[in-house]
Amino acid sequence: MKLKQLKNLNWVLSALIVFGLASCKKTESNIVGTSGLPTITSVHTISKTDTSKKTNRSVTTIDANGNSTTSIVGSAINPFPFDSVTTVGKGGNLYQIVGSNLGSVTQITFNGVQAYFNPAYLTNTSVIVTLPTTAPFGPNQSGELALTTLHGTAKFKFTIIQPPPTITSFNPVAGSPGDTVTITGLVFDNATSVKFGTTPATIVSNTSTQLKVLLPAGIVQAFISVTTAGGTTVSTASFGFKYLIYGDALTTGWGGNGGGYTGYSGTVFDFNNTQNVERGTKSIQATFGGQYSAVQIGYGGPAISVPTLGLTTLKFFVYGGANSKNGDQLQIVINGNYGHAVIVTINAGSYKAITIPLSQLGNPTTITEFVAQTFQTSNETIYIDDLGFI
Repeated sequence: MKLKQLKNLNWVLSALIVFGLASCKKTESNIVGTSGLPTITSVHTISKTDTSKKTNRSVTTIDANGNSTTSIVGSAINPFPFDSVTTVGKGGNLYQIVGSNLGSVTQITFNGVQAYFNPAYLTNTSVIVTLPTTAPFGPNQSGELALTTLHGTAKFKFTIIQPPPTITSFNPVAGSPGDTVTITGLVFDNATSVKFGTTPATIVSNTSTQLKVLLPAGIVQAFISVTTAGGTTVSTASFGFKYLIYGDALTTGWGGNGGGYTGYSGTVFDFNNTQNVERGTKSIQATFGGQYSAVQIGYGGPAISVPTLGLTTLKFFVYGGANSKNGDQLQIVINGNYGHAVIVTINAGSYKAITIPLSQLGNPTTITEFVAQTFQTSNETIYIDDLGFI
């Protein structure tokens, strides 16, 4: 009797093992799919933002006289409709690969770069994949999508489009004509154009992440645009001055131009000087009357709000003229705050760019006065051009 029960138990265990193996095989079949070679019949867009949507934004520019103009800028595009069939794509977007025998996919590559796919959305006829942002593009690439399963590899002609460039920063933030401006960002490959506003700049060097260009003449303040095969991108920050006290003339409200004042200890001014000009056609010529004379320019117009305009730094160019020598000093003061004066040196016979963070000048919240005071005893002459804030 016991032997019969043992035989019956062995039979049940055997049946369970067979049933389990069958179940495992069935489950495996569901995961792996059919055993035939994979095929790709089409690729579909999944991202609704497969290309950048048009965005309009307000842009304010400032001319050499400090006058502002506001305009609306944007860039037109032709986005791919959602779920359309495509043979081209951009890095970072989602795509659906449609075909047969895809259930056991192990790897997907675009131009040789492995792509991520979510196994949760994998079926025998469909795979959802993210095109890598690192996938190479251009005429020298294979233009190939390759999908590998446990049973073979399928290939499909798929072109990677160069994505639009991205501008992350530029240096310096203001400069003189001919200065080299370094623009840093992404996907600058084979840039065809760099502009400051509408003025083209000469490209000196070009890599995928850095552009060096020569600053064109006449730029006081402008947004930078970079154009590649992937499109055109405009910088979010503007190059140049956010507010000018003097470009080719005093801005309204400064000095004798509408409510301000000039002077200080016998200093002789010429605001229409055409000699030793750093940019444009005119500069400020100031001849000091002696030690502690100063270029003092007051403001009498509506309040100039530092936080509203986003001002962070005082910038100007200074040239040492008659009776000046290298190393002569100027004391720079904003709003009469001599407790936070900053000492700078000048060059005789050439312009020198001076940049001073407002944090070193007492952190003013409004701007009412600029002073550049000399310590020299001689009646030296200096020239100041492009005086303002960035």
